[in-house]
Amino acid sequence: MPNSFVEECDEFVGDAWLAYRNHPWIEAMAAGTLPVEKFVRFQVDDAPYISDLHRALALGVSKAPTGSSWAKAACTVLDDVWVLGEIEAKQELLAELGRTAPLPRGPEAYCPAREAYANHLVRTALECPIGEIAAALLPCAMFTEVIGRRFRDVDIPGPDAYRRWARIYVERAVHRMAAEHAAMMEAEAARTDDRGRARMKLKYLRSVQHQIAVFDSAWELDVDWPGSRARTAVLHG
Repeated sequence: MPNSFVEECDEFVGDAWLAYRNHPWIEAMAAGTLPVEKFVRFQVDDAPYISDLHRALALGVSKAPTGSSWAKAACTVLDDVWVLGEIEAKQELLAELGRTAPLPRGPEAYCPAREAYANHLVRTALECPIGEIAAALLPCAMFTEVIGRRFRDVDIPGPDAYRRWARIYVERAVHRMAAEHAAMMEAEAARTDDRGRARMKLKYLRSVQHQIAVFDSAWELDVDWPGSRARTAVLHG
């Protein structure tokens, strides 16, 4: 039986959580068989998403209890040094792998799966109370477990860029935000009703499903919008 609300959410999500944690993209990185192009694809698609992830956090700060530890942790993540540092770290990793073009950061750069995930987070942050916002954000923050903890003491086969990327999710600020999401969910679950808790569970489930979808997109290299190649040919041919 679950001992906490977050554990109830994990139980509600069921096999989807395992599909996220053990996605073929992650398993291939662990086995040393992840093609560089699929690693690059994930990082390139992640760049515009970072901005909307931080927008969701900023909106959450406006709804969090005044002076809450959640808000303080979110403000640490939102600091310009952190935002730019995350993007610059990706840029450096990709340069090592031969991709020197600037990372795309505008909404026009979104692939379908990433835009769907970003829209889910921003809409939740706009429309919903802080408990649902924390529930929607936690699966992304759980890279601390899915990537950080799994690869903490592992010599990942392949390019050094893989190892350096995994180390990002061992950093203290990332772990603090994940813990604060979970604590906020517990606090809000205690003060809301069954309907409110059900909404939080649904936001959590949707985010896990979106995490799977963005890994699917990078793994399958399925990143084009319908008609995008034809439109590009007309514009630039």
